Amino acid sequence: MLNNTIREITQRDIGVSVIFLLALIRKYRNFAREIQIQLADAPNEWGKYQSLFNYEINGIFRLIMEFEKENLTKGNAEKVNKLKRLFIKHIRREFLCGEYIDWSLKKPFGYAGDYKIINDIYANSPKTVGFERLFDNYFQMSAISVAVRNRKNDFKKYLLKLISDKNTTMRFANLGCGPCRELYEIFLLNHISSPKIVIDCYDNDEKALKYSEQLLSKKRNINLIKQNAVRLALTKNIRTILHHQYDFIYSLGLFDYFGDKLSYRLICNLKASLKKGGVLAIANVRDKFSNPSVHFMEWVGEWNLVYRSDDEFQRIFFDAGFRKEDLTVGYEQQGILQYVFAVNNI
Repeated sequence: MLNNTIREITQRDIGVSVIFLLALIRKYRNFAREIQIQLADAPNEWGKYQSLFNYEINGIFRLIMEFEKENLTKGNAEKVNKLKRLFIKHIRREFLCGEYIDWSLKKPFGYAGDYKIINDIYANSPKTVGFERLFDNYFQMSAISVAVRNRKNDFKKYLLKLISDKNTTMRFANLGCGPCRELYEIFLLNHISSPKIVIDCYDNDEKALKYSEQLLSKKRNINLIKQNAVRLALTKNIRTILHHQYDFIYSLGLFDYFGDKLSYRLICNLKASLKKGGVLAIANVRDKFSNPSVHFMEWVGEWNLVYRSDDEFQRIFFDAGFRKEDLTVGYEQQGILQYVFAVNNI
């Protein structure tokens, strides 16, 4: 099959570097077959192979990224599209293994990045064995999974600081709350026991809200609310939907899926829902090539995000009425994610 793919690619004039890529894939395939045979008899010995397994796969997707960067720079986007189509048709099957990539590709809840897979990334506790375990570990070790865990921890620290710095009544909003894991971990530390702190958690996925309700054990100062973020963005009068003014509004992953126009509309309405001096905090993936996992995510798992440069992301806030001096910018430690903290000073 790979020989046929090589001929097809050569005929389509994609380039010599792709022939080298296919050679790497063929090498990986032979290596993978040998591991599968070994792990069939000793499925708990996956740890012996993880490092070399990661090395082989990283080499493949690193070369794909280099190919895309080079051709996009030259204006050859169609060459990238041709390679992607051929990869999906002939090659992707070599990487369809493990619980997480299966979930990502099939999207049983109807969309990428649902609360379950995000919660699985947070937990970082694969249960599979054998060859599947190598893939599930690779998924959890990928740069984007590490970034998602870092993001949760960064916002947890910020929330803890916000709570500890003030002894007044405050109301927070968590938009696209998913599994609410950062709040659960704060509760474990007993830092949100005061009724002075009220947190409204919004999500359109009833499964996510039900899971969060069980996780948070019906805490009195947590309100779980079904709400569509697109509706929040498009409404002309946000006060008819959000009936409170907030000290702090945050969203961890929602804007990774929204285009600029929808993001602008939503930020405008969220700004109108802040108290004077209140803070809007939003996380977003940075430019595409800051994420080494991007082609494994997109070409294998069909998990696509909206990538933005720092300037592109901040520009949305400026267009929504925030000033440069209102913004504080932060980054996840790998540099894959960016955070904007915008103060409503007007």
